[in-house]
Amino acid sequence: MKKIFKIVIFCSLFFTINNAAYSKSELKIGAILPLSGDHELLGNNIYQSILITIFELENLNIKIIPLDTQSSKAGAINAFRQGMNKKVDLFVGPIFYDTLNEIKNIEGFKEKLFISYSNREENIFPNVINFGVNLSSQINSLVKLFQNNEQFIFFGDNSSFTKKVLEKSKKFKSKTSDVVFYKDFKDIGNQTKKVTNYEERNKKHLEEIKKLEQIEDNLDEKLIESMKKHDTKEKVNFKKVFVSSFDDELISSISYFDFYDANYKDVQFVTLNLWFDNKYLKEPSLENLIFPSINLNAYQELNQKYKKNFGRNIYHLETLSFDIIPLASAIWFSTKEQQLKASMFNGTYKGKTGDFTIKENKTDRDLILYKIENKRFKKI
Repeated sequence: MKKIFKIVIFCSLFFTINNAAYSKSELKIGAILPLSGDHELLGNNIYQSILITIFELENLNIKIIPLDTQSSKAGAINAFRQGMNKKVDLFVGPIFYDTLNEIKNIEGFKEKLFISYSNREENIFPNVINFGVNLSSQINSLVKLFQNNEQFIFFGDNSSFTKKVLEKSKKFKSKTSDVVFYKDFKDIGNQTKKVTNYEERNKKHLEEIKKLEQIEDNLDEKLIESMKKHDTKEKVNFKKVFVSSFDDELISSISYFDFYDANYKDVQFVTLNLWFDNKYLKEPSLENLIFPSINLNAYQELNQKYKKNFGRNIYHLETLSFDIIPLASAIWFSTKEQQLKASMFNGTYKGKTGDFTIKENKTDRDLILYKIENKRFKKI
């Protein structure tokens, strides 16, 4: 077995997969994913990641059974029943929590173990391990940036998720000086204009230019000309902003701060996991932006594997398969039990994407802090 796919457990138990364990019956994994319908692209991408991982574990007797939820309630029920009929030992997936809600009352559900790609932390089913990169892991990794009494601005959309982020940010020693929620994409500009006190700063700036222009003696034309190239002179009264936004809204938020003269030269912007999406490298305003994530070197290695096999970049959820499958296999082939249970997975592990701990059916990760610097992702 290749070294990179070994899972090391740092608790009281330590093992790696070895030939002595191969005598056990095969591991049947039901990949319960949306392989058709609205989410078929995501589902098929993750299914490909599972197949690649199995290929790397070629010495193990593992069978993957695709179970198409068809991105629908009826499809999810049918997919689960197919898995039960085929006597799968473990369900990998689903991607969305709603799928579990749709099948939770079906006969046999409670007897089977699911390793889901979800990052949900509350209302977890006792037979489901949520393996996604959860919010607590991200907040825990950011604590070191908010250690002193320096206040910061919290900026994000008016969603239940952002309010959950705000609540968890109370763990920081630093306190919020202002909490700003924007209503929609169009409101981002209005809110950044207010929080930067742009109108007052701009007014003072124009008044100062006017006063200089009225001086007849020793008129400094170069200074006036230089000041006219800017909208403000006075800096904003904050040094740090935590932005709880993603994708275009994140880019737009920080770009508007820059437009109103609050940029990375004077303000430190912090956000949540960006998954190393290259689109964030294209926006100059995001220079020096800090975020938590999995191991970059591992991510790049997996990405190269995907480019070679599929001619595309890896999607972030796909990376989780490279830890899920080896971990499940290691536990299955090291136990005499014929049925996997969530409690068997409790422990701390060194995985392909980084270190993580499974406890109470959720996965907490030791994430690493990165920043954008000169159009590259750099470890801090």
